[in-house]
Amino acid sequence: MKSIKIVMQEQIRNLYMIGRLSGYELKKSYAGNLLGSFWIILNPLFQIGVYWIVFGLGVRGGRDVEGIPFFIWLICGLIPWFFMSASILQGSNSVYARLNSVSKMNFPLSVIPTYVIVSQVYTHLILMGMLLVIVIVSQGFSHLNVISLLYFMLSSFVFLLSLSFITSTLSTMVRDIHLLIQTATRMLFYITPILWIPSDNTPQLLKEVFAMNPFYYLVEGYRDSLLTGGWGLITSPYTIVFWLIICGLFVFGSAIHVKFRKQFVDYL
Repeated sequence: MKSIKIVMQEQIRNLYMIGRLSGYELKKSYAGNLLGSFWIILNPLFQIGVYWIVFGLGVRGGRDVEGIPFFIWLICGLIPWFFMSASILQGSNSVYARLNSVSKMNFPLSVIPTYVIVSQVYTHLILMGMLLVIVIVSQGFSHLNVISLLYFMLSSFVFLLSLSFITSTLSTMVRDIHLLIQTATRMLFYITPILWIPSDNTPQLLKEVFAMNPFYYLVEGYRDSLLTGGWGLITSPYTIVFWLIICGLFVFGSAIHVKFRKQFVDYL
């Protein structure tokens, strides 16, 4: 419990610094590029275009998903996933990549994963703004649940931050972990129903396993909030499971981060 208190205090005391450093992190990501921050929009557009052509037109032949155009259904899952995957990979490498800069300073290391993920939130907000416009123009306001959407956006941030305390610590001590996380993230993209829908013939047990996946919970939560306006997922038992997973990740992540961070410099 002491480690949780230390991490929480560092986050609260350094809120202003987190805001400043996250803004700098976003600018640094696109510095030196001819198109600059325009790549925030360009990169996802290229990926969405490829997935739509391959899976929407090629595999599905342009068929709707329960009355919703496949393109709309697709981007309601892809844009949240872009945020999740970028946060997982950047969060995992966050401490190791910046350790040289802060090793000789009295710097609260626990804020590094935080400001790195907050920098991804800025990009996510821009893409979500564009997504909202597309959904409203295509589907109207009637199926939009703003409160539910805000809940899932907050939930995804808390989940990714809790996860990053673990991955950033382990990746600093064992560099192979970061490569393993890269592979696991690519696998999660296909395991999580982002591009496909579980069929009626899928065994119920397998559906339950999919539903226990926190990424499935988040992606489906975004989709429900944008396309159906329902509260079903929030009021389901999976919400309890999801927050229990977050609590476990945060407790474990805080403990190993505080325990090993004094030794991080030895792994450079």
